[in-house]
Amino acid sequence: MLRILTWSRSSLRSRSQLSPSSSFSILSSSYSTLNQGSEDNQSTAGSVFSRDPSDPPRLFVVQPRLRPATFLQAKLNEALCLANSLEEQRDGYFHSDFFDKELPPHVVVQNPSLKSSKIRADTYFGPGTVENIKCHLNALESKDGVDAVFVNIILSGVQQRNLERILGKPVLDRVGLIIEIFNAHAHTKEAKLQAELAALMYKKSRLVRVRGLDGRNTFGASGEVEVVSARGRGSGGRGFISGAGETELQLQRRRILERRNHLLSQIEEVRRTRAVQRAARKKRGGLDGRGLATVAVVGYTNAGKSTLISALSDSNLYSDARLFATLDARLKSVVLPSGRKVLLSDTVGFISDLPVQLVEAFHSTLEEVLEANLLVIALHLTMMNIGPRCCKFFSKLECQRRSFRT
Repeated sequence: MLRILTWSRSSLRSRSQLSPSSSFSILSSSYSTLNQGSEDNQSTAGSVFSRDPSDPPRLFVVQPRLRPATFLQAKLNEALCLANSLEEQRDGYFHSDFFDKELPPHVVVQNPSLKSSKIRADTYFGPGTVENIKCHLNALESKDGVDAVFVNIILSGVQQRNLERILGKPVLDRVGLIIEIFNAHAHTKEAKLQAELAALMYKKSRLVRVRGLDGRNTFGASGEVEVVSARGRGSGGRGFISGAGETELQLQRRRILERRNHLLSQIEEVRRTRAVQRAARKKRGGLDGRGLATVAVVGYTNAGKSTLISALSDSNLYSDARLFATLDARLKSVVLPSGRKVLLSDTVGFISDLPVQLVEAFHSTLEEVLEANLLVIALHLTMMNIGPRCCKFFSKLECQRRSFRT
């Protein structure tokens, strides 16, 4: 079962012009179906989110129906919040919980009782469901049009490209949209480095060879997608592709690897600077000479971490109802009732169903959590399944701690 919605940010346009997205938008390499053969289009970033900062894109949101119904409701609410979080400057309508009230004017529920068969390796959804989605898109094209399709699940590279070929639109899965949000919300050098690293890791996992419409083996063109296997990369035997397509694939891998290594070297400099600053704080100490202790406020994104730190430190940290409004580690000093001075650390939030490699891209920021003397977990009362989520959260932190210590 599916819940299909259309979502537009046209009613949320800011009075101040939005800053364009950086050139590392994941759509620049993941989508290649539209505007083929145009050198101009191939040379640009290619993201619908950076085409015109004054004209926000129109997203078509697809939420697979889940059981129980309360879980579906939570996932649908999260999908809408993710779509809304792309807004760079929030000015106008925004609700973090769409189910306490009627849906806003720019969210239209269409045919919520669509049936979805078992998960397919090629398109995730069955052919009937995909055709239904395409019919909705065609109907909307005659009105305001749709710029991209957001499917609130994690798709494989093959599934994403096949859906793009069939629907004729860029397709973002859950991870892809989160990376776009990272891109839009990254303002400091460290955040931009980490956001670009996350985008590169996402791109690398989706490099595939494609058979073009003319039967030639190409890379990044529309047609039949063929996944590159480890054996296929080194041989040209039956069932595998060799020649120009393979050369282009290797070139893409090499470029991504070179850029990744460059980003890692820059992020390593940031990590060393943070280590020096932490050592200096320990030596500087408080009034009792025991050093400045660090208290890290952690939790899922949009749980109120920045708001809590602002209240405790009597400061004005930037906070927003959008998801992933904070991507940097920020420190604020607080004097406890005992008279001891401590530092409160605000960090990037977690979200469910996020691959570990994306968490690893923000490893340098999470070091502030791993090195903290005390962890304060911020939980929203409306959050479902608090117990299991806390277990997953601590499991992720433990994995990061082990990799950090080694």
